[in-house]
Amino acid sequence: MITLLRAGAAHGVPDCPGLQLGGDGEDHPGPMRQGYTCALDYSVRGGDSTGTATYDQLKYAQEVKRGDLLGQGLLYTLYGTAGTAATVIATRKRADG
Repeated sequence: MITLLRAGAAHGVPDCPGLQLGGDGEDHPGPMRQGYTCALDYSVRGGDSTGTATYDQLKYAQEVKRGDLLGQGLLYTLYGTAGTAATVIATRKRADG
């Protein structure tokens, strides 16, 4: 159930897990916007980005993650429902017979 809730929450503006840089190369806090770049990994010593992603790349990754979470959540829910149904049926048979 929690996985389904996480899938529902994975929408909207993509989240930059690192340093968010605008077109001017400066850090811009707040929501990510078109034209911004996300420095996924940042070297404090040299001040260089060792991995970057664009707005569109992060948006696509967010959509893929949402689909994965939705699939997992549905699978877990079906598995839990089947287990509960099997337990109820087994205990009723035992009580009747």
